[in-house]
Amino acid sequence: MAARLLAAGLLVPLLGTATACSSSDPGQGNPKATASSIPSAPPSPSGGGSTAAESPSGAPDAEEQPTGDQSPQPAPEPTFNDAEKVFLEGKVPEGVDPNAVLQVGQERCDVLLSAKASDPEAVVSELITNPSTEMADAINALCADLLPELEASALGFPDGVFIVGEPAPHAEEPSIAPGTYRAYTGIDGCSISIYTGSGALIGNYDGSAPVTIGADAARVDSSQCHSWFRS
Repeated sequence: MAARLLAAGLLVPLLGTATACSSSDPGQGNPKATASSIPSAPPSPSGGGSTAAESPSGAPDAEEQPTGDQSPQPAPEPTFNDAEKVFLEGKVPEGVDPNAVLQVGQERCDVLLSAKASDPEAVVSELITNPSTEMADAINALCADLLPELEASALGFPDGVFIVGEPAPHAEEPSIAPGTYRAYTGIDGCSISIYTGSGALIGNYDGSAPVTIGADAARVDSSQCHSWFRS
């Protein structure tokens, strides 16, 4: 481009010089060309101004228009990894967005993982006092880092009255297994009483130290202790 501009700049004075030389030559017999003798280009059909670029056939280029009816395309199917598929199985009612269901599970994991960062036992206590199948499913499928807390919670029990036998504190007839337990926190007013099958009191404790529930115990009554962990 620079070379072209330089050449154009040099051509202007050269053309001027050539014109001056031809007009002063007395030997020229032909009359000088005038503006009126130079044929002009035909006017544009549009009456002036710039015109659209023409195609090789002489017709202006036109934007290609889509042909045929444009039917709407179906939305892409959501994709999930194996763990997410396990969590979603059987949990998505017809017409419900599976992403919304998955988000609920992930949010539950996020809350517990945040609590674990500051107090892991708080997570165990929460899982003991407020167990749910949905929460257990979320932990098993989406946040395996909480599996130790989930397993520990299955061995504990909350406040309430329990028979001593199988570890099923949330069953229709709540029961706990014999063993040694400790309260989650040393809450004032915590009390746990252990009784024999005949109703005799074996012992009453305030939760400040671990408590052993022996094979001779038949019933346990815990109040204001929040939750008990299996030692």
